[in-house]
Parts: sequence; structure tokens; C-alpha cells
Amino acid sequence: MRKKLRMVFLLLIALCAAVFAGFSYFLGSQVVAGSTQLVTPESTSGVKEAFWKSYDFDLRQFTQTYHIEKVEITSSFDGHTIPADYLYRDEKDRDTVIMVHGLGGNRLTNYPVAELFLSLGYNVITYDQRSSNENTADKTTFGYWEKYDLLDYIAYVKETVPDRKIGVWGTSFGGATAVQALAYQNTGDEIAFLILDCPVSDMRWMVDESMRQMGDLGIPVSYLSWCGDIVNRIKLGFSYHDADAAAAADRIRTPALVINSKADDVTPYFMGKDIYDRLGSEKKEIWTLPDSEHTGMWMQYNAMYRQKVTDFISRADA
Repeated sequence: MRKKLRMVFLLLIALCAAVFAGFSYFLGSQVVAGSTQLVTPESTSGVKEAFWKSYDFDLRQFTQTYHIEKVEITSSFDGHTIPADYLYRDEKDRDTVIMVHGLGGNRLTNYPVAELFLSLGYNVITYDQRSSNENTADKTTFGYWEKYDLLDYIAYVKETVPDRKIGVWGTSFGGATAVQALAYQNTGDEIAFLILDCPVSDMRWMVDESMRQMGDLGIPVSYLSWCGDIVNRIKLGFSYHDADAAAAADRIRTPALVINSKADDVTPYFMGKDIYDRLGSEKKEIWTLPDSEHTGMWMQYNAMYRQKVTDFISRADA
């Protein structure tokens, strides 16, 4: 009788464990699905006229002043096409800044800031990140897979204009991409400077925050996040920690400027500060505004933004 009871007890435990594992995997799959397809090419296609007006940007004059050459290269990671615009005034044989847009943007939304680098004598490459505009690669991974597209464009610039300097500018989600790329196999050692505008630092926090904003889900966010992390490892092969830009920053020795705001409620102040604190560079700076909205510094403090970036690049070259 005792053996039978013990057997029944063990079976009940096994059944509960199986149900728990199955339920956890189901929840984790929902979290992964929701956190790795945050935008689509359709939702980020083109740029509306209201965008140019908000930036007080004369697109017609810009296109008449600079050459805009469409470039397409093939991803070395999973074979998708990575579309970009090569922006230059007169010739390609110049130092180049590669620009990485944020979530919901595309290569065109970088044009206003690109004008600054062009005016300083740099050429610019601005490309569509994964699942954005004309880049049809699925999955958004907070910089972890996105880094390979940036690495491919770094290689492209090195081949196109060898012996020229390369700078990288990344905003928000693109900041996470930039950090992940430069931390990968000492790539940052080949980059002249890095500028991070309101960068994302922590995939786990971003996933948790998106769930917190949904209201009371009836299930603890910490448990949902735990499930999502496990399923992310199983399905995509990397953990939330692997996509932690602040942790990756330890491996970057590139001169770096971090721009952030105390009032940012999308990538809070601590994100840029965490990356800044962890950067391994001896030449690193942080510029913090008290009241700017997320990535709003360019519009709200334009003259200061231009001067800060110009001065930083000069010091990075020294």
C-alpha cells in the first residue's frame, strides 16, 4: 500500500512539474513573441511630412546639397539585405560616420543629425535596422542580432575607403546595437569615436517595463520575465544578459560620448549612466540634460548638441 501511495505521489509531482513546465514555456513563448517583434517593415516604412516639419528640416535642400547613393549589402549573419544611404558632398574618400536609428525609425530619420556630420566634413552611412523599413529581417533583439548588420557596414566602409577613420552614432535602440557591435571581438579598437544618444542599456528592464505598462496581468512580471528569458535562450540562443549593453560596454575602449536626460521616461537616465560607468575607454564623456524628452536633445538644445558633438570629436582625435 505504501509503495502504491508513494508511486501515486511521485506521479502527481511529475504531473505538476510537467504542467508547470508547459505553462511556463507557453508564457515564455508569449513574452518572446511580444518582445522580439516590436516593429515591422510596414509600420516603419518611409517618413511622413510631419517628421521633417518637427525637425525643421528642408529635405529638398538636403537632397540638392548632398549625394544620396542607395547601397545594399548582404548580411553575413543570416543572409538578409541591409539597405542603406551613402551620404556625401563631393567624394567618398573621407572619414565616415555610420548612423544607427532607434526603434520605430529608419535610415531616413537619421538625416537631420547626419547633416551635422556632413557639415563637419564626414561622409555618412545610415542604414535600416532589422525589421525596419526596407530591412525585412524578422526579430528585434535589443542590439544582440542587430550588431551583425552594423559590423557588416563597418567592414563595408573599411573596404570602400581603407585607411579612413570610422565613427559610430547610435540613438536609443540603436545605441544598444552600437555598444553590442563595438564590444564584439574588439571591433571598437577600429573605431575612432562612439556617440550614444539616449541608449538602451538593459533588455530585461525593457521587457519588464513593457509588461508593467500593460497593467495588472494577474501574473508577477518577474515570473513572466524568467519564463521569457528561458524561452529566449531555447528559441533564439541568447539570454537577456547577453543583450545587456551596459555589461558589454566593459569591452569598449573607443572614445565615447553618452547623451541622456534626467526626464527621459523611455530610456531612463540610469541607462546612459550605467553604460558610461562601464565603458572601458580612457576618453569618455557624458552630457546629461535635466528636462529633455527621449531623444529630444537635438531639437530642444540644438546649438549645444552641435557644439558638444563637435568638441567631443576634436578631443577624440587628439
